[in-house]
Amino acid sequence: QADPNKVLRVTLRSAETGFDPQASSDLYSGYVNRAIFEPLFAYDYRARPHKIVPNTAAALPQASKDGLEWTIRMKPGIYFADDPAFKGKKRELTAADDVYSWKRTLDPRMRSPHLDAFDGQIVGMDAVLAKAKVTGKLDYDAPVEGLVAVDRYTIRIKLNYPWWDLVPDLTSAVTAAVAREVVEAYGDGSGWVMANPVGTGAYRLVEWRRAQKI
Repeated sequence: QADPNKVLRVTLRSAETGFDPQASSDLYSGYVNRAIFEPLFAYDYRARPHKIVPNTAAALPQASKDGLEWTIRMKPGIYFADDPAFKGKKRELTAADDVYSWKRTLDPRMRSPHLDAFDGQIVGMDAVLAKAKVTGKLDYDAPVEGLVAVDRYTIRIKLNYPWWDLVPDLTSAVTAAVAREVVEAYGDGSGWVMANPVGTGAYRLVEWRRAQKI
C-alpha cells in the first residue's frame, strides 16, 4: 500500500482518449503523456526569466545562420521503460527513435492531429508522403534528406524555410520519441498505440479504466 502522504489524486473533468503522443490531442491525455514521454527539450519554469533547457538532448541545437539546417545531439544512456515488445532487452533511446516518431506524425494513415508540427517543413519529406498516399503505407526506411539520424545520438534537420520556433515546438510531448517495436507490437489499424504507452519518462501506465481510473 502506498504511503498516503506520497499519493496525489487528480480529477479529470472529461474522459481521456488515450496515451499515444502523436495521436491523442485532448488536454487530459496530454497530462498523462507528459509524465510518460520525454521530448528533446523542456522549459525551466523556475528560472527567471523562464528558459528552454535540454531534456533528452545533450545541449540546445546548433543552427545554421539562415535557420535552414539544425543539428541536435542527444544524451546517451536514456532508456525506455521495460516492455515485452523489447523481448527482454534494455532499450536505449537513440536519434532514430525521434526521426521515426516525427515521420509517424506525418504518416497519412495516422491522421495525426499534430500535422502542424512538421507538415511542409522538412526537405524531401513531401515526396515520401506522396508515395504513401498512393500505396497506403509510409516507408519509414525511405531516406529523407531533411531528417536524418547521422549517428546513434545525432539528428540533422534540413528545412524548406527558416523555422525559428523549432526548439519551442520540440518541448511538446507531441514530439517525444516512441519506440518502433512498441508501435509494431500494439498499434491498431491506424497505427495508434493508445493503451500501451512506453516512454523514457519517470512514470509508466499500470492500470487504465477509461473515464474511471488511470
